[in-house]
Amino acid sequence: DHASPERQMQLAVLAFTGMRSGELQMLRQADVDLDNGWIHVLARQDWVPKNRQSRKIPIHPRLRTYLETKAENQGPFFFTALPSRKFPQGNHHINIKHLNESLQRLAKRLGLPTGRKANGLVVHSLRHFFETECVKGGIPQRVIDIWMGHTGDRSMGRVYYHLGDKESQSFMAKVPF
Repeated sequence: DHASPERQMQLAVLAFTGMRSGELQMLRQADVDLDNGWIHVLARQDWVPKNRQSRKIPIHPRLRTYLETKAENQGPFFFTALPSRKFPQGNHHINIKHLNESLQRLAKRLGLPTGRKANGLVVHSLRHFFETECVKGGIPQRVIDIWMGHTGDRSMGRVYYHLGDKESQSFMAKVPF
């Protein structure tokens, strides 16, 4: 509640999807499908996610309330930085360093520890929050891994498990954010 509405929305997307900050930075308008309830993290010619694979994450009902208020930007990015000397028209992707600094300033004002060395809040902490809340909600680890883009598991479940769209969205609705 202490962040600007745009910053709240950015932090909510990270907290309620488990996306990496770089994935948020490169999120395009067309990647957010409110009609069908998905956020698509897509590998493109000019950018790929850390695991080099596309995936889709169901939109949690609580996140939907944020996303429905979002005005469409002029450029391709879902979240854009304010105009600057380098980009006077704006419509450029957000700066992850600035996002992290903003979150840490906010946390300090609220008396929360910040920074990795202090085991405090950083933007990446929102991925940990997402996974923790999913586990607390009883979501199978394999489902969480798919949503978060984890690919390190070499088990046969990783090879053969397929998460259906209805099942994925049903699981997301159970996460107790």
